[in-house]
Amino acid sequence: MGAPPAATVTIVIVVLGEGAAGDGSRSLALALRRLGEAVALGALDPRAPKSDDFVTLPCTMASGDGVADLLDRAQTDGDPVHAVVLASVGVPTTEHGELAALDPTQWADRVEIPLRRTLACFQGSHRRLRARGGCLLVLVPTLSLVGAAGMAPWAAVAEAQRALAKSAGRAWGHEGITVNCVAVPAALLVTALRAPGAVAGGVPGTAGPDRPGLPPPSLDRSPSWESDIAPVVASLAAPGWTGVTGATIAVDGGVWMTP
Repeated sequence: MGAPPAATVTIVIVVLGEGAAGDGSRSLALALRRLGEAVALGALDPRAPKSDDFVTLPCTMASGDGVADLLDRAQTDGDPVHAVVLASVGVPTTEHGELAALDPTQWADRVEIPLRRTLACFQGSHRRLRARGGCLLVLVPTLSLVGAAGMAPWAAVAEAQRALAKSAGRAWGHEGITVNCVAVPAALLVTALRAPGAVAGGVPGTAGPDRPGLPPPSLDRSPSWESDIAPVVASLAAPGWTGVTGATIAVDGGVWMTP
């Protein structure tokens, strides 16, 4: 997919996960900016593992009002935010564990709290987008489409996010708000890929969260933030895609091919 025309919207990436803006969110932000988008980052913890020229705005994500305030602070040159990306990056794969062994506290920490923050993001985005319309996008791992042994909490969060996106897409369509999901290899979103043979790009057949033993991508490569994912995100935020809502678009190089 070629780069879309330079957009006139502001894209804000709201980071879940451990709360810090990590490699994945910043890689996406940089790629979107190269496509001509105005981009801001918002996170629970504004610190980042790498230094660059992005300013990350603190956001509590405790309520819709907190996220709406973030979007107000993120607008550029007085132009309201038109697109919001919710990204569960910085997810520590080593802390998920088996479903049968999870206790109520672990379930609350790994599922209920991220979903409360997701709800706040949806509510705050709606409050700022409803006046002019806009786009809410949720980045989810492809493992949510098929389940993942040992990573049930993350899969549960991602699948709940997809269900929320469909419901919000139906409820807010008449206000000109589209809500979609973009499914990417889980390895692009985690911070703890340190198993032998793990590949940061999420190439199937290696150790890591994207399940070993799968056939190789039909496109012979795993997607990257810059070449593959950012153009899809920018396109979904552009006026030409206002007819698409409630969808999950998989950008995984042609591995799962699920709806």
